[in-house]
Amino acid sequence: MFGFGKKKQGLEGLKEQAALYEKKMELTKLAETYYQMGKAYQEQEDLERARLYLERASTLYSNFDEIYDACQGFMEDCDEYIGDLEEEALLGNEILEQVEEKAEELSNAQKYLWGLLSLSRFQVVFQKLADCENCRILGELSRVLDMLYRTVGQNSTEEDWDYSLDFITRYYDFCNSEAFVDTSNQVELDNGTTLQLFDFNGNSTAICLHLFVDTFISVLQGGFDTVEENEDAEVDFIPCTLMADYYLRNYEGDIRQLPQVQAEISRIWSDYELVKSGSIADVIHQVEKYRRMSIL
Repeated sequence: MFGFGKKKQGLEGLKEQAALYEKKMELTKLAETYYQMGKAYQEQEDLERARLYLERASTLYSNFDEIYDACQGFMEDCDEYIGDLEEEALLGNEILEQVEEKAEELSNAQKYLWGLLSLSRFQVVFQKLADCENCRILGELSRVLDMLYRTVGQNSTEEDWDYSLDFITRYYDFCNSEAFVDTSNQVELDNGTTLQLFDFNGNSTAICLHLFVDTFISVLQGGFDTVEENEDAEVDFIPCTLMADYYLRNYEGDIRQLPQVQAEISRIWSDYELVKSGSIADVIHQVEKYRRMSIL
């Protein structure tokens, strides 16, 4: 029906097929294969991994016009499956719902500080991938973090603004480029697993990060003391530090049981308590600690 006939050799066959298309960067065929993998995982009631591959398929046909045109046969089904999964008890869905509930108890400034703590935990992760082909922009997150918390402390410069606005535009373009979906843009970690740039696709991590930083930059131009009258923080970004796609690719079974995932959930809630009762100085101190830590 979609160029494959029957599900070729089952899920293992689809994985081999995907690996071949990934290597050759045959993105249209890869989108179809990811879609079939998502359905296969769904039939096995592994909804977390179903979401992973359905979202990868969606990103491919959504980001590139020529792939979009070639994927009309299954695109509507794929989008519908993804919509259904948003109502399931998946880890990302559950943590996001809890974050949104907790955020109602915070001021807008506290929400931005909560997001800043989450953002800082991406510095080491991004740096690991910055040397991959066409991924140098990821190494610039350090400078963006410098600007954000200097501005929170009312010490920004015109150069800060010019750079940050340029960065967020380039970052948006990067997240819609072939470099983002190229699975060869990966690094091997000390524990023997691989981290792919495409792992930032899960739960719209790349998009949520862009929205959070873009909105934060816009708000800070008026000064952090005006934040309560300004645009709301994008708290959808906060659960993205779970890095679900990385764990789903590298580990078997329920990722909720992994110590690394449990530790990250604990950090999300300890950050909430910090911004609720601590000072800005306390938050900045924690940001500096996170910037040196690898959450993986």
